[in-house]
Amino acid sequence: MRRLLAAERVRFGRRRDLWILVLLVPVIMGVLFVMEFNALTTPPVADFVMDPPDPVLEAEYEAQALAEWRQGLTTQLPAFAFPASLLKVAGNVVPPLLLAIYISVALAAGEFEWGTVRTLHLTSRRGRTFAVRLLVIVGLVGLAMLLALVLGAILPFLMRFEGAPLQDFATDTPDLLTGILLRLAAVLPYAAIPALLSVLTRSISLAFLLSLLFIALDLAIVAMPFWPTSPAPWIPVLTPSGSIIRLLGSPEASIASAPAALAVMALFAWGVLPLLAAVVRFRRIDLNE
Repeated sequence: MRRLLAAERVRFGRRRDLWILVLLVPVIMGVLFVMEFNALTTPPVADFVMDPPDPVLEAEYEAQALAEWRQGLTTQLPAFAFPASLLKVAGNVVPPLLLAIYISVALAAGEFEWGTVRTLHLTSRRGRTFAVRLLVIVGLVGLAMLLALVLGAILPFLMRFEGAPLQDFATDTPDLLTGILLRLAAVLPYAAIPALLSVLTRSISLAFLLSLLFIALDLAIVAMPFWPTSPAPWIPVLTPSGSIIRLLGSPEASIASAPAALAVMALFAWGVLPLLAAVVRFRRIDLNE
């Protein structure tokens, strides 16, 4: 195992595109965190015009809007203070999701297009070698998420609201570890499914296209409006995005009412079974085709 990991480090340790993306993704997640904080703490601007003008009534509307904004801040600001900020940063899953797709396709399907797949597995067991490759893929995505969590721990101490440190609004965060693990697990299916598609198609472009189509189909199934009145309203939870939405919170009654255990099993299945299927398929394919 150590020799295989060392070989992977030699092969991919100097690929600048991988490391640039791994470092860029947490920066993007940190920027999204700051942008969301700025949007929340920006006072509302009156966007209505009365005809005929009534300065007194307009002032009352503006005061009411400002009061509602301040009332909302009391419940939303604590989410940006440490340690709740870790959940807020990790909740921006789109950048690591795209990173997982790119790395999985590039490192799994790339072997076939580069032609190195025929010689790479002559001196070691196919299944073990490919399993280590998948471990490297998951590890790179996990590293990006870890760096994002580091930013999520630092940024709140650098931010202020109306002259007061943001940490003055910090509150206890129950189930913090569980929430972080769920957000990390939410990215796993989007590394596992592209890896399987890469082995099946042996093409970078085709695997990437099918991965995006799968995500589009997944989101389309969850967004269908008839689930709440259907005989099985829990079906959307069986999809990757549906299970993630259910576990991380959703306003959709059909998803929110589904058992959490069902969502956990679905997320586990989408994150683990495609990886196992990719290893099994890779062991059986003819590398000389």
